[in-house]
Amino acid sequence: MLRFLICKHAYLSIPNHKHKIYPYLLGGVKIDSVNQVWSTDITYISVANGFFYLTAIVDRFSRYILSWHLSNSLDGIFCREALLEALERFGHPKIFNTDRGCQFTATEFTEILLQRGISISMDGRGRALDKVS
Repeated sequence: MLRFLICKHAYLSIPNHKHKIYPYLLGGVKIDSVNQVWSTDITYISVANGFFYLTAIVDRFSRYILSWHLSNSLDGIFCREALLEALERFGHPKIFNTDRGCQFTATEFTEILLQRGISISMDGRGRALDKVS
């Protein structure tokens, strides 16, 4: 039997100071349509021998989970795979919002968005509750 616990206290948003940080674009923005804003984050799931990391791409208006991926590593590949899957299945948003974790500030991640003309928004400190609407 696999036992797991979703932990709320992990600090996974570790920045890489060499990566470009984008401004927060959602201040005062009324989200009123599908594909206007998508968001993502990572949480970890504690299992007997370590952790699994879960990322999900969510449409902020509909609150629909567009894609998700699970990994036993924080290397960022699973974040890019989830993003590419969501883009392939659902088109693309006008704005994509993340925190400043190194998986999301990496050029490999941001280039996927920039090549499609998607505006990148990144939360600053104290913005964790902005993802809750």
